[in-house]
Amino acid sequence: MSREDRDMVDVGDGVQISASSIGDGPAVLLSAGLGMPAGTWQITGLPAALVAAGFRVVTYSARGIAPSSAPPAPYSVHHMAVDAAEVLDHYGVNDAVLVGYSMGCYVSQALLDVWGGTVRGLAMVAGVRSSTIGEVVNQMELELIERLGAVPASVSLFEQLMTTLSPEMLRDDATVATWRDLMGGPESAWASDAGQHGQTAASYAWMRAGEPTIERLASISCPTLVVGFGDDVFFPADGSAQAASHIPDADFLRIDGQGHGGMMLDPEHRATQAVVDFCAGPGIR
Repeated sequence: MSREDRDMVDVGDGVQISASSIGDGPAVLLSAGLGMPAGTWQITGLPAALVAAGFRVVTYSARGIAPSSAPPAPYSVHHMAVDAAEVLDHYGVNDAVLVGYSMGCYVSQALLDVWGGTVRGLAMVAGVRSSTIGEVVNQMELELIERLGAVPASVSLFEQLMTTLSPEMLRDDATVATWRDLMGGPESAWASDAGQHGQTAASYAWMRAGEPTIERLASISCPTLVVGFGDDVFFPADGSAQAASHIPDADFLRIDGQGHGGMMLDPEHRATQAVVDFCAGPGIR
């Protein structure tokens, strides 16, 4: 079994990022979505699959997520990308494949601007072209934070259920009840209310700026994989396909029957396998 290194990485200004590295071989950095701790990747099976395929996997919990620091809001996507670059530098990584899920796709794109290493490939799952619904939800969350100091747990739970689960799962009351109990546990992933505010503000600012712009997409020069889920209301598959068409060397994979949580909930693990195959593909490994 590969030894896992766990560290608190000092990224400056008193901010520390919880990170880990496991496995041997070419490096793959996993950037998770808004409010998602690094441990969420284990549900997808991706870290274990990549290690088994001969890769070194680097994960981290972004600023705002426990046990990382939660400096005062607002954050920006590029702030979070600089943190991720510091993590890579901490582990001595000079070249890597970048993998993002949801908001982690924003961070992965921003890493192309701020990291001095070589990006061998870029895989973006359910996070390339956001929807109006996603913008409305972020705006609502920020207004609730302004009025109440935080998004009420019941509101967060409702959002997660309605967007993470597929329509078929939402129609099954027993399934919804099971996931309600799993998602609605007493422990919050946020390090503090400031972390929730900071990440949400970063997400909203990225969307309001029209990111990713066609110019940003067209400037991506490395091999790229874009994955969209057919029932994703936050990042509709059609929008992801359109975005992928502007990237010079990109393949697009549509996975039907799954919502935004398809990376975790698909029993066939199609997105996970697609990312592993991409990382191991010619011209990348």
